[in-house]
Amino acid sequence: MDVNLGQIESATIQVQVYRRLREALFTGMFAPGEALTIRRLADILGTSPMPVREALQRLVAEHVLVQMPNRTFRVTPFSPEMFRELVRVRMTIEGFAAGEAARRATPAQLTRLSELNEKMAGALDVYAPAEVMTANREFHFALYEMTEMPQLLDIINGLWLRAGPYLMNAHKSLENPRAFFASGVKFHTRVIDSCVAREPRRAARALACDIWHSARNFRLDVARINDPGQIEREKRRRAETARQLKV
Repeated sequence: MDVNLGQIESATIQVQVYRRLREALFTGMFAPGEALTIRRLADILGTSPMPVREALQRLVAEHVLVQMPNRTFRVTPFSPEMFRELVRVRMTIEGFAAGEAARRATPAQLTRLSELNEKMAGALDVYAPAEVMTANREFHFALYEMTEMPQLLDIINGLWLRAGPYLMNAHKSLENPRAFFASGVKFHTRVIDSCVAREPRRAARALACDIWHSARNFRLDVARINDPGQIEREKRRRAETARQLKV
């Protein structure tokens, strides 16, 4: 495990450790199924094992991690069924948020959304995947914050926390990640246009399509965790289909 979480400096150690680990999961710093040990994380963060243990157990309670018998923790791996459920819930909840944002959007907020989408497109032009994913996250949460619904935002944060290890690492296993990122920019443009037109249903549909399209691409990571041979079988199937289409 080669990550840089930064060391904890202030007295509120327990809270900071939890927030630092939560952010690492949120941004995909830890991969799906990755094993985490208390001692290693304590060394990285420069703390004693106790606050790390408490933070990890809190994340277990939030279903983000699972505790293993050997006292290690693991980033919760999704079964295909769990993955499909999360995608459907995200489409519903985040689609609703997009619709509410379309009802309330101010000109300044819409300008900000456009700037973030342009930032994502610019990062794609120079192909900086980490910057693309950061801009994508900023766009989504700028949109959701427009709802002015704190409880809704808490729910969405929880969904992204669970999806983060998959969502933020999805492009690494794709054959054409540029197309994957470009589609995100396209769907974001549709969301913005819907908000400008004050069309909540259209905004909700565009956002749901964005989530669905992303899910289609990183479902192979779910398959790999559950069945390591699945990706190769899927690639062979696609290659055979392409070969037949050329005949």
